[in-house]
Amino acid sequence: MKIRKELIRGYLNLLTMGRGVGNPEPMSDLANFDADIRGMHKRAYQEGNLDWLRLALDSLIVNPDGRIGDFAGQQFPFDDAELVAIFKRAFETIWPDETLSEPGDEPDMEFEDMSVEDWTALVGPQT
Repeated sequence: MKIRKELIRGYLNLLTMGRGVGNPEPMSDLANFDADIRGMHKRAYQEGNLDWLRLALDSLIVNPDGRIGDFAGQQFPFDDAELVAIFKRAFETIWPDETLSEPGDEPDMEFEDMSVEDWTALVGPQT
Protein backbone atom coordinates (compact mmCIF):
# COMPACT_ATOMS: atom_id res chain seq x y z
CA MET A 1 0.00 0.00 0.00
CA LYS A 2 1.37 3.38 -0.98
CA ILE A 3 1.35 6.22 1.51
CA ARG A 4 2.49 9.80 1.18
CA LYS A 5 5.85 10.01 2.96
CA GLU A 6 5.47 13.73 3.74
CA LEU A 7 2.16 13.09 5.48
CA ILE A 8 3.75 10.66 7.93
CA ARG A 9 6.97 12.67 8.22
CA GLY A 10 4.91 15.70 9.25
CA TYR A 11 3.48 13.77 12.19
CA LEU A 12 6.69 12.03 13.18
CA ASN A 13 8.65 15.29 13.06
CA LEU A 14 6.56 16.31 16.06
CA LEU A 15 8.41 13.55 17.93
CA THR A 16 11.85 13.73 16.39
CA MET A 17 12.09 17.51 16.36
CA GLY A 18 9.68 18.47 19.16
CA ARG A 19 9.99 19.35 22.83
CA GLY A 20 11.30 15.94 23.86
CA VAL A 21 14.44 16.43 21.81
CA GLY A 22 15.16 19.60 23.77
CA ASN A 23 16.09 17.51 26.79
CA PRO A 24 19.90 17.18 27.09
CA GLU A 25 19.49 13.38 27.00
CA PRO A 26 16.14 12.76 25.31
CA MET A 27 16.44 8.97 25.35
CA SER A 28 17.12 8.84 29.10
CA ASP A 29 13.36 8.76 29.72
CA LEU A 30 10.84 8.17 26.95
CA ALA A 31 8.33 10.20 28.96
CA ASN A 32 10.23 13.17 27.52
CA PHE A 33 8.22 12.56 24.34
CA ASP A 34 4.76 12.28 25.91
CA ALA A 35 3.68 15.89 25.23
CA ASP A 36 4.83 15.51 21.62
CA ILE A 37 2.94 12.22 21.33
CA ARG A 38 -0.24 13.90 22.57
CA GLY A 39 0.25 16.71 20.05
CA MET A 40 0.83 14.27 17.21
CA HIS A 41 -2.27 12.29 18.20
CA LYS A 42 -4.42 15.42 18.34
CA ARG A 43 -3.21 16.71 14.99
CA ALA A 44 -3.64 13.37 13.18
CA TYR A 45 -7.12 13.01 14.68
CA GLN A 46 -8.15 16.52 13.67
CA GLU A 47 -6.85 15.98 10.14
CA GLY A 48 -8.58 12.61 9.77
CA ASN A 49 -5.31 10.68 9.43
CA LEU A 50 -5.21 8.66 12.65
CA ASP A 51 -5.68 5.34 10.84
CA TRP A 52 -2.88 6.18 8.39
CA LEU A 53 -0.61 7.11 11.28
CA ARG A 54 -1.39 3.83 13.08
CA LEU A 55 -0.66 1.75 9.99
CA ALA A 56 2.57 3.65 9.30
CA LEU A 57 3.83 3.34 12.87
CA ASP A 58 3.01 -0.36 12.99
CA SER A 59 4.85 -0.92 9.72
CA LEU A 60 7.92 1.12 10.74
CA ILE A 61 8.20 -0.40 14.21
CA VAL A 62 7.90 -4.00 13.07
CA ASN A 63 9.97 -3.60 9.90
CA PRO A 64 12.31 -0.61 10.34
CA ASP A 65 15.16 -1.81 8.14
CA GLY A 66 16.16 0.70 5.51
CA ARG A 67 13.06 2.86 6.06
CA ILE A 68 12.84 4.22 9.57
CA GLY A 69 15.88 6.47 9.17
CA ASP A 70 13.90 8.53 6.65
CA PHE A 71 11.83 9.75 9.63
CA ALA A 72 14.69 10.62 12.01
CA GLY A 73 14.29 14.38 11.87
CA GLN A 74 17.26 16.73 11.82
CA GLN A 75 17.83 17.83 15.40
CA PHE A 76 19.15 14.74 17.15
CA PRO A 77 21.13 11.82 15.71
CA PHE A 78 18.59 9.09 16.52
CA ASP A 79 19.61 5.61 15.45
CA ASP A 80 17.09 3.04 14.22
CA ALA A 81 16.67 1.37 17.63
CA GLU A 82 15.96 4.72 19.29
CA LEU A 83 13.38 5.59 16.64
CA VAL A 84 11.71 2.22 17.14
CA ALA A 85 11.55 2.87 20.90
CA ILE A 86 10.05 6.35 20.47
CA PHE A 87 7.56 5.24 17.83
CA LYS A 88 6.60 2.20 19.91
CA ARG A 89 5.90 4.43 22.90
CA ALA A 90 3.74 6.62 20.67
CA PHE A 91 1.84 3.62 19.32
CA GLU A 92 1.24 2.17 22.80
CA THR A 93 0.19 5.57 24.16
CA ILE A 94 -2.24 6.42 21.38
CA TRP A 95 -3.64 2.90 20.91
CA PRO A 96 -3.25 1.14 24.28
CA ASP A 97 -5.69 -1.63 23.31
CA GLU A 98 -4.04 -2.39 19.96
CA THR A 99 -1.17 -4.80 19.51
CA LEU A 100 1.61 -4.40 17.01
CA SER A 101 1.75 -6.81 14.12
CA GLU A 102 4.02 -9.80 14.21
CA PRO A 103 7.09 -9.56 11.96
CA GLY A 104 6.04 -10.46 8.45
CA ASP A 105 2.39 -9.55 9.16
CA GLU A 106 2.90 -5.78 9.43
CA PRO A 107 1.07 -3.47 7.04
CA ASP A 108 2.89 -3.42 3.71
CA MET A 109 3.50 0.30 3.49
CA GLU A 110 5.47 1.96 0.71
CA PHE A 111 6.43 5.47 1.83
CA GLU A 112 6.56 7.51 -1.37
CA ASP A 113 7.19 11.09 -2.32
CA MET A 114 3.97 12.36 -3.85
CA SER A 115 2.05 15.57 -4.07
CA VAL A 116 -1.06 16.29 -2.05
CA GLU A 117 -3.02 16.05 -5.30
CA ASP A 118 -1.62 12.59 -6.08
CA TRP A 119 -2.33 11.44 -2.51
CA THR A 120 -5.92 12.73 -2.74
CA ALA A 121 -6.35 10.95 -6.08
CA LEU A 122 -5.06 7.74 -4.47
CA VAL A 123 -7.19 7.76 -1.30
CA GLY A 124 -9.98 10.21 -2.09
CA PRO A 125 -10.82 13.46 -0.32
CA GLN A 126 -10.47 13.42 3.47
CA THR A 127 -13.49 14.33 5.53
